[in-house]
Amino acid sequence: MIRQVSHGPRGGHALLAGLKRPATSPATFNSAVDLETLTRIPEFTPTPQSDCAQIVPNFVSKHVRQHCVAIARNRMKVRLQKLPRPPREPSAVPSFAAVMMADVSGYSTLTSILAERGSTGVDLLGKTMKGYLDRIIATILTHDGDIVKFAGDAVIVYWKLQSHEAETEINRGELVLKAAFCCMDLLNSLGTYDINVPNCSTKVLRLHLGIGAGQIYDVHVGGSPGRWEHFIAGDALRQLSQVLDLAKAGELAMSHAALKWFSSVVDIETIRVAGYDKRCVLIHGLEKARRKIPRSNQAPSSGPAELELSLFSDILHSYINESALFKLQADINQSNLFRLPSDLPNLLKLQEIRQITTVFIKLDTIISKWESGDALKIAQSTMQCVQEALIKYEGSLRQFHVDDKGAVMLAFFGLPPLAHLNDASHGIKAVLEIRHRLMDLLDEFSIGVTTGVVSIGGVGINDRTEYAVMGDSINMAARLMCHPEARNAMLCDEKTYILCKNEFEFEKLGETKVKGKANPIRIFRPLSARLEAIHDEAARAQISKEIIGRAREKDLIFSVLHSFDKEEVGVAVLEADGGQGLSTLFGFTKEEALGGGCLTWYVLAVIFQLPYE
Repeated sequence: MIRQVSHGPRGGHALLAGLKRPATSPATFNSAVDLETLTRIPEFTPTPQSDCAQIVPNFVSKHVRQHCVAIARNRMKVRLQKLPRPPREPSAVPSFAAVMMADVSGYSTLTSILAERGSTGVDLLGKTMKGYLDRIIATILTHDGDIVKFAGDAVIVYWKLQSHEAETEINRGELVLKAAFCCMDLLNSLGTYDINVPNCSTKVLRLHLGIGAGQIYDVHVGGSPGRWEHFIAGDALRQLSQVLDLAKAGELAMSHAALKWFSSVVDIETIRVAGYDKRCVLIHGLEKARRKIPRSNQAPSSGPAELELSLFSDILHSYINESALFKLQADINQSNLFRLPSDLPNLLKLQEIRQITTVFIKLDTIISKWESGDALKIAQSTMQCVQEALIKYEGSLRQFHVDDKGAVMLAFFGLPPLAHLNDASHGIKAVLEIRHRLMDLLDEFSIGVTTGVVSIGGVGINDRTEYAVMGDSINMAARLMCHPEARNAMLCDEKTYILCKNEFEFEKLGETKVKGKANPIRIFRPLSARLEAIHDEAARAQISKEIIGRAREKDLIFSVLHSFDKEEVGVAVLEADGGQGLSTLFGFTKEEALGGGCLTWYVLAVIFQLPYE
């Protein structure tokens, strides 16, 4: 028999308590569906299914796929020669590239407005941004751009010279031209994107774009004890950091270095220029652009033949964060369970809403200056330091990238399969350790920590996709990271402080204005763990019993637990939305259940949402 204590909306926390009948006597259950009903269920019709292994390559850039194939080929060669497998080493390989960054204007305001609506607003944010980002990604791929990183509401893309291509002015100019045509296509078709969110003052989202060109480094860092990360750095990225903010919504800003190469293949007099100064050139149109040289009819080289996926799938997995792999497999399993199509486009429509703690880490500018021979060594040491702390406190490394803000690392606490009763506490423990170790590695860094409800869902198309994590708290973590008070320290928001104030000492820094918020927000600096913090489980259990109020819920819990017939199997389920302060009630229920000879299980559930059609 099954007795339900409380049933709320899907998602959140659940505590199950049950009595197990001795194995010497067979248990009987009241079936919810009889045999006659089962025979009337229509025959199951298989729907398109996806294999997780076949989808994984879409979660990395073209460069990473090629890099993984090269590693696999080298392994095969070594194996044939019966030599020991060489270790994977960090690397920074230079080449020429045109780099573009597309940033969405209006995103910060939209997230702030929708954050006031709770999980419903977060859900709306995820669905709204998915529609826009899907189209942006599809347009970039039609212009053969290689998407390196999804950085919140921005996308970092590059077109680079391949190893078999000559480094001539013409070839470099062709890459910048490709990037420019991609940008103008984006502005013409998606420069203004109408959104329809009820009772929301933000009605449109807009793009602004920047292009830089020059030497870049394909950087690979990581490995044991965690995973690998690929990002690009170098002069072209530094140019982007200077020009992107000069482009207003609906504009394209090109660096002078990129314009130099661009002018080697296009007559500058034939393009529409809106502004020109010593910092950048604002380009408004290429519809009348005239080439200086004929377009090359030479077919692009196909490069080395692809390997069978099974020969390098383990290498690919080492570049993808564990939470993405877990969600992908979970979504496939859920789709199969509910007899839904589990092909990639349908999988990407599935969203989760959950509370997580976000950690942004901004690193010393030397990591952005790859001409220095020490940059790779420092980046590798930093990556190792952060990953060791994340593994110790069960967080998830989201990414390591270089963008207009510099070198940045992003981590989450609370993403599946690593979720805890108080992820904020795990996050603060990790950043305290990271800060201590970074003091010996870097001259300057800063850390921002926030906690809030976010949307987790897929963006992209079949050839390139990503699980995007979106929410106001993520934006706020980035804002705190850039705050002057965060220099060589960390800042956190008020929600993280409230969740952790009994475990850690904090310095209260008052209120500050941040972008995207109409009113100032309170900020705090975590200092250290409190000596009097409660770690004893027995003490926690005693606190759980001291509940103020909840009389109706306690009476119901007593009634159900005491009504269990010890000669049968009984199950009680207490379910509620996360983030509503019900942890104490769960602790109370657990103690009462254990006192009555029950077994208990605590489950962190997530919302499983079908897409709007």
